[in-house]
Amino acid sequence: MARYRGKKSLYEVMGKNWPKSKYDKSLRKLHPDKVVEEEPKAVKTTVAPPSRAAHWPRKPKMVQFNAGRIEISLPYTIAITLALGIILVVLVIFRLDEIRSLGRNTAGTVLEGLRKSAAAENEKPAPIETIPPFENEKEILTATGTNRIVIQTYHDRADLELVQDHFTVGGIDTEIRKIGTTYYLVTLNKYDNPSRPGTDGYAAKQQIISWGARYKAPQGFETFAPRLFSDAYGMKFDD
Repeated sequence: MARYRGKKSLYEVMGKNWPKSKYDKSLRKLHPDKVVEEEPKAVKTTVAPPSRAAHWPRKPKMVQFNAGRIEISLPYTIAITLALGIILVVLVIFRLDEIRSLGRNTAGTVLEGLRKSAAAENEKPAPIETIPPFENEKEILTATGTNRIVIQTYHDRADLELVQDHFTVGGIDTEIRKIGTTYYLVTLNKYDNPSRPGTDGYAAKQQIISWGARYKAPQGFETFAPRLFSDAYGMKFDD
């Protein structure tokens, strides 16, 4: 139905004059206007908010117990360092052992060479003029006294071994004995009291003094100067 301009339709007129229903009022009562709540104002603070905490993974302990077992956890760098250290220590110990062995062999060779050199120098002993004459030359060798003549005492056996070689060249048999921490170079034969003139011990002591004056120690060994065995004395041993 066409609507004429400037004219209103019947339902529009009725709608304006129609009394409003009470239903609309009841709806307003059921839905009152919402009270707008004030939002709390933010409190300003001078403390800066903490930055985001970094999460670090927890490292396992180097040594820990797990189910009755001991577990060892080492970084690769530390494990490699320890392995190299152990290898280095083993090599050092091996090298030191080689040096000690070489030193012992060298010392033995040098000592043997010095012995031969000392024996060569004294190969032709000069006649001893200070020995009192004996009716029987074998009297000294077959002496049956109770005293051995102590030629020299020293703390190092190697030095006495060179002296022993020197007296062997001179025809005086000796031996080295150890009493406590001291080494004694003594005659192999026993004599009467060497401090009493006229005894075989006294004659043997004079021979020791005369031949001992010729001793020349190799370089690096004890020279036993200035007495050079002139203070030899008699001593009784248990044997």
